[in-house]
Amino acid sequence: MLSANIRKFCFGAVMAVLAGPSLADLPVETVAVATTPPANRYRLYLSDMVISHFIDGKLLILDGESFKVLGNVSLGLTGHATLSPDRSEILVSTAYFTKLNRGERIAELDVYDATTLKLKAEISVPSKHAQSMPYRGAVRTSADGRFVFLQNATPATSVSIVDRVAGKFVTEVPTPGCWMIYPAQSVPNRFATLCGDGTMLTITLDAEGKPADRKKSAKFFDADEDALFVAGEQTGDNYTFLTFKGNVQVVNVAGEQAVAEKPWPLLTAADLKAGWRPGGYQPLALQEKSGRLYATMHPKGKEGSHKDPAKEIWGFDLATKKRVARVPGHHATVLAVTRGDEPKLYAVSTEKQTIAVFAASDKLKHLKTAGPFAETATQLDVQ
Repeated sequence: MLSANIRKFCFGAVMAVLAGPSLADLPVETVAVATTPPANRYRLYLSDMVISHFIDGKLLILDGESFKVLGNVSLGLTGHATLSPDRSEILVSTAYFTKLNRGERIAELDVYDATTLKLKAEISVPSKHAQSMPYRGAVRTSADGRFVFLQNATPATSVSIVDRVAGKFVTEVPTPGCWMIYPAQSVPNRFATLCGDGTMLTITLDAEGKPADRKKSAKFFDADEDALFVAGEQTGDNYTFLTFKGNVQVVNVAGEQAVAEKPWPLLTAADLKAGWRPGGYQPLALQEKSGRLYATMHPKGKEGSHKDPAKEIWGFDLATKKRVARVPGHHATVLAVTRGDEPKLYAVSTEKQTIAVFAASDKLKHLKTAGPFAETATQLDVQ
């Protein structure tokens, strides 16, 4: 039983609370949508397939200096993302089921504002987009941004052409035996695709976006002996690829037929003896201004080790084709380097979902490792 004095004290305390400011006196909260801060050269776009529940993929937008998560965009079912040439839009090739994991499959190209992350457009396309892990070549734009090219697989391969300006699907271009999309820079209505017979197929479009010409290149690699990683680094009309056994292959896609240069090796005799090979999902990064090439490398490589994480990251001078840097690999399977001055190299571990960042002006200097950020990240793009 409470004493009379305690009862009086409790009653007084309750009355004091009730006599205080009412809820109506509290400031009224307003609901608003935040925008991301102005993009700088270190903004990152990390594609996460979230393989444990891959109907709900996402693209994380990160500040590559503070590693603060600035926002995210839905990738839907095994969606693929790219940026418009002016970096003002995020374009996502994806699909959705009407009953989440079943029902009618709806495919579209979704267009988001890269600052506000608001949805700007939904363009219906045939329900054929490749249900693969995110790779840069799965969705690309023409150099002028008018056309968007979407990789299909049913499993027959083809490319859907979307007119971004008109906001409509144009046509589907069959590309049997060929995979991934490599647009030309100097000819906006042209793209190439890498073929399993060791060639490249080049498609030239007419003014409406329909195929006007298609030509195969001469054979320049053997997919059985030394296949190419599909993650090519673009500099103008040139694409630089790595081979499974550690060679560098440059292909020019400006003309009606792609033209390959003579490949050159990353590996010395001692490296070959130790079995060093590239590995990962995006194992190559190229910094055009500094003339540096970076690769994720692992020793004791063998058939089937081409997805292994990096034991080391190697840097090469493109002018001399000599190795100039060699640092611990941080289990990296994905590399991306910023453009312009004061470059930074980012190395993503798909296993740990962390990102290691290096100063890459000359030698590689590890600055920090942050994360984890994602669940199954296999693609990283920079602003």
